[in-house]
Amino acid sequence: MARWLQDFAMALSMVLSLQMTLVADEAAGARSVFEGRPYQLQMLDDPAPLLVPVNPRTIEMEQRSTAAAWYMTGRLHEQRDRFDEALKAYEQASKLAPSSVEILRSMIDMALRLNQGEKAIQYAVDAVKLDPDDFQLLRQLGVEMVRGRQIDQAIKYLEQARQSPKLQAMSGFSVLINRDLGIIYSGLGEIEKAADAYDVVLSALLEPQKYGLDQRTRDELQKHRSTSFENIGQVLLRANRSDRALAALEKANEQRSGKPGGVNFLLAQLYFQKEEYDKSLAQIDLFFGSKLNQGRAPYALLQQILAKTGKEDSLSTRLEELAKNDPANRDLKFFLAEAYVSNDRLEEAEVIFKASLEDGPSPDAFMGLARIYRRQMKAAELLENLSKVYVQSWQQRPLPEPLTAELESMQKDKELQDQFLKIIRDQTSDGAHAEHFAKLLLVAEVLEGAKRLDEAVELYRLTLSANPAQSSIVYRTLGELFMREDRYAEAAAIYKEAAEKPLLQGSRPDNLLRLALALELSGETDPALEALADANKLVPGGHPLLTFREAWIYYHARRLEKAVELFEAFITKYPNSEPLTRQAKFSLSAVYVQLKDLKRGEEILEKFLVENPDDIGVNNDLGYLYADQGKNLDKARKMIEKAVAAEPENAAYLDSMGWVLFKLGEVKEAITWLKKATDLESGGDATIWEHLGDCYSSIKETADATNSWEKALTIAKEESHPDEDLIKRLQEKLKAQKTDVDKVKTESREAP
Repeated sequence: MARWLQDFAMALSMVLSLQMTLVADEAAGARSVFEGRPYQLQMLDDPAPLLVPVNPRTIEMEQRSTAAAWYMTGRLHEQRDRFDEALKAYEQASKLAPSSVEILRSMIDMALRLNQGEKAIQYAVDAVKLDPDDFQLLRQLGVEMVRGRQIDQAIKYLEQARQSPKLQAMSGFSVLINRDLGIIYSGLGEIEKAADAYDVVLSALLEPQKYGLDQRTRDELQKHRSTSFENIGQVLLRANRSDRALAALEKANEQRSGKPGGVNFLLAQLYFQKEEYDKSLAQIDLFFGSKLNQGRAPYALLQQILAKTGKEDSLSTRLEELAKNDPANRDLKFFLAEAYVSNDRLEEAEVIFKASLEDGPSPDAFMGLARIYRRQMKAAELLENLSKVYVQSWQQRPLPEPLTAELESMQKDKELQDQFLKIIRDQTSDGAHAEHFAKLLLVAEVLEGAKRLDEAVELYRLTLSANPAQSSIVYRTLGELFMREDRYAEAAAIYKEAAEKPLLQGSRPDNLLRLALALELSGETDPALEALADANKLVPGGHPLLTFREAWIYYHARRLEKAVELFEAFITKYPNSEPLTRQAKFSLSAVYVQLKDLKRGEEILEKFLVENPDDIGVNNDLGYLYADQGKNLDKARKMIEKAVAAEPENAAYLDSMGWVLFKLGEVKEAITWLKKATDLESGGDATIWEHLGDCYSSIKETADATNSWEKALTIAKEESHPDEDLIKRLQEKLKAQKTDVDKVKTESREAP
């Protein structure tokens, strides 16, 4: 602040306390305590007459004046480092002058000084609304959003700043905004967007004079790893922008004065990308000379380079030489061991993996040994090593790729499975104990994947006694196995057993919920509702999933009036409990349709579609409903096409597509879609087969129509809660079809 302005502020401060009192009184509707009284500097002075302005101030002028007084009060407090008082004064000023961006700026600064981040963000949001092109303020708001971990909002404001018409494209501030966006996009893995931003930063660093970058800003950019030439080059390389990446990486190499390091690995990748393999090999060799450890990637790149240049046979020799010069590099040793495995030098690989275990357990070493022993068909050693890796990951889905690959190999090898079973049964002949737990789990999953389900269940059962502390997860695994195989009664027995275990009372509500579903799917509706009631007693205040499940059970059991009541109550009580609320609306619509109240069924979906036009579920369901009634067929087709494009292997969506085409008269095309649906594992639905039969019948392919309807009738009768209307309809179609066939045969015999 200039000296004259400081003096002015000091002079003004002598009357500010009085002026603040005036403001407070005015806010309360009072008149000034000085009104009507002349001013005296000292008590014995002649009173000065009150100034009566020729043109009295308007209310607006008074507000501006008072706002200025509060603002100057804030500035005074700020000068004295009384930030809390300053913020309060600025806030009073903002109330009187809400359109002042300058006041809001001061409020932002004070809130930040006081570590009141949320307040600062709100003030900044208000300021941006007043001036949406203020790129400086937008950037500040974006940075604060990052600090508050509101990344989507940060991107929004920073992008708004970058697109501001007030921002000069080739300016230091533009570079900083692009730097911020580059860091964010890179962290999110949006490499193309990160590369766009970093490209601007690179241009500015290479030609700073064009962007008006002073030395301090350039040093600031280079000081941070995120905007170093090396990091910028890495991002551009990942975006396949080879030429720009090369410019950045060469600059990074210059800064290191040619000293080997990580930049050489990046250059090796770049030259490999450009198919300049000799240069790539030279750079990777320089990198290896630095003895930096960047995991397996450099050795994998070496392997690729040698393969491209016809020198793959030299890989092991090169790795051996590197290992001599860098004996502490475990990643290098493991890569060498894997190269030995690939060349059937299994004993040499085994030595390396075993030696590494002397320094402590290593999942990579255990996995390496497992690969060796699987090749050698040493079942006991394979089981011993692989189980140590498996037990650390078995609750993670999907499993790590190397472990998945081993499991898939063993699931195809019946001889190995039989050996595992014999080993496990021998080891647990006198009971399963803790040391057997990992092996039991591993072999059980292998057998499950091989569809040897009863033997898998046997081993899962043994794990319950081997490690009771993990029984909750094992029960869930067993239950899910039976549910996937449609063995609902057995799943119900498992969940009931788990729910009754004293050690598992903490998970009792979850097991009862699962029990209710399994019972309903096995046709036991009343026991299912009882299990659900027991679960509700254990959850004070209820839970959306329990409430939804009850409504669904009534729906599935075709107790439709009660289902309507419960779904409507659920939607009212839990309007935002997604995705359950969405599913409740869909189910409610389906119930109304089954009750022949098509209008209400449509209204629910139509309202949902207005709010969620891209929701593929509602596009399919409403499109199918239109098609089934033979109305809005062109619109229905477009809606269903949207659903099929999103999920081309969804049997229900394929059925909808076939049905709307049938209604449009494109019968042969409809048959193609419906047959595709029935070919899917999830395509064993009676309605799909009925639709297929209708299509065949319409083009007089009687035998195919009969076969399709008979298939539909068989499926419908096997449902836990058969749809009597559907069964009756199919029986009538088959009867009519038989009558027509008999009539044709009779007429044929009677023809002259």
